Amino acid sequence: MWRGNAAKHQGDRKMLFVCYVTIDPESRDEAMARLKEDGIVEPMGVKLIGAWIALTQQETWCIFEADSAEAIMKLYEPWTDLNVHQIAPVMDFVDLKKYVDAND
Repeated sequence: MWRGNAAKHQGDRKMLFVCYVTIDPESRDEAMARLKEDGIVEPMGVKLIGAWIALTQQETWCIFEADSAEAIMKLYEPWTDLNVHQIAPVMDFVDLKKYVDAND
């Protein structure tokens, strides 16, 4: 198993993750019932930055700040029986510019 430094970050900086979720029409009512009863429980090390849902209630977009990829996995694991999650680590343009400037 590869054990590189990809999951490490500088200092106490957090990682940003964006998630696009699709909710199967047959699962929508169960997903809404679960959301109503349990809400979205943020595990330790995860902070919700923003979340949006389509008017059809079949797609959501979320941005999270997290200590690690494992923390994001803990967040979404309880929902994987109902939804399809496409999760990607991202960076803001300020950090992108720093990276580009340092690697010219």
